[in-house]
Amino acid sequence: MTNTHTRRTFLALATVSVASVGLAGCSLFGVDDTGGAAVAQEEMPAVDGSRTLVVYFSVPETDDPNGMTQDEENSTHVVDGKVYGNTQYVALLMAERLGADTFRIETAEELPLDHDTLIDLAVEWQDAGTRPELKALIPNLDEYDTVIVGYPIWEYDMPMPLYSFFEQHDFSGKNVYLYTTHDVSGLSGTLEKVAEMLPDATVSENTFDISRSDMDDSEARVGEWLDGLGA
Repeated sequence: MTNTHTRRTFLALATVSVASVGLAGCSLFGVDDTGGAAVAQEEMPAVDGSRTLVVYFSVPETDDPNGMTQDEENSTHVVDGKVYGNTQYVALLMAERLGADTFRIETAEELPLDHDTLIDLAVEWQDAGTRPELKALIPNLDEYDTVIVGYPIWEYDMPMPLYSFFEQHDFSGKNVYLYTTHDVSGLSGTLEKVAEMLPDATVSENTFDISRSDMDDSEARVGEWLDGLGA
């Protein structure tokens, strides 16, 4: 699922951007009294793929490449007849390029794949501030120096399972990078939220975001972004 303009209780768009690769505006990321701040790439070490974990949350609405609805096409990317979630595919590109490990964030309860039902659930979770139970946590986070976390933008925010994920892991001393897949909403203010949630980590303001309409260019865009990290 990607963000939609048909939310039952409409949320204002916090940040609108075209799909892009590169630095976000530094003026957005000030220090918060209750949390951390994103830092410029110059303050980050080069990424070592052997000590990097690529984490992602992705909900492709079908695994059948034939006869997709528009909503199913929006949530997926098909390569050689195999269906991937948009965020999943970007994660696999990053991991392959870096030689890094991957971890998929999944909820304990299986999510509905019907688009409208999934939207309703996402809105319900957001309105209630729900932290969904996760299927598993990362068992060996201490083995990694860098964690790249990817997620779709749902209703102009991180999916609520991402809040569960960040709150249930200790990121102290980690270098954290974020990427999103979306319609037109970029990071939608989630970088600031993650930086506040992880005050003992170094969260980079060098983020990656890609629109669902640009997924055919994802391999080149991912490579360009990773080059900027010194990977």
